[in-house]
Amino acid sequence: MKKPILLLLLFLLLALLLTSAARAQPAPGPLAVPPAMLDRIDREAEATLARLYRLSPPAQALVARAFGVLVVPGLRADGGILGVAYGRGVLIEASGERTYYNVIAGPAGAILGLDGKAVVLFFSAHDALRAFLAGPGWIEGENGTIQILDESAMAGPRAPTVAPIAGFILSTDRLLRGLSLSGSQFIKVPLVMCGDAATACAGERASR
Repeated sequence: MKKPILLLLLFLLLALLLTSAARAQPAPGPLAVPPAMLDRIDREAEATLARLYRLSPPAQALVARAFGVLVVPGLRADGGILGVAYGRGVLIEASGERTYYNVIAGPAGAILGLDGKAVVLFFSAHDALRAFLAGPGWIEGENGTIQILDESAMAGPRAPTVAPIAGFILSTDRLLRGLSLSGSQFIKVPLVMCGDAATACAGERASR
């Protein structure tokens, strides 16, 4: 019970840091992480993309043409007084470069619907990708909008017309409709690599 609460508080703290950064306040410093943690996120992201392509083969062509794809393998929703859904993911550019993000999703009315769901966003415009990556974070509705595609949008004989940032919300067996990422915050995690052992990470932090 304590671990989910601590994780939630960490995500809320990062959201406050993002809000400050968006208003020209100093950004947080690098976070020391073991490679194994990033490897796990990468593996989960690849598995999520494979599931998306299985559920909607036309989605693979859209992602293949994109300048980048952001994969959040799973959101966890807090149905209590805090009312947020949160997760972590990786943005993979066409060049292969990776940037890691924490996500706090909204709106409040859709929180429970987002629990356990994966999110895959793709950037069909290079300018949209560069703007997303430019700052310490990105807020849907303030910095831009996200078009959510569902099964009906992907069922036509032709590929759908997509916005500069579009994507999917998916469960284990289908693309979902009626859910929104309005107001969601995507918080870039500044990283410095350290050894797999916790002591190595602690030493890396102490040296800065």
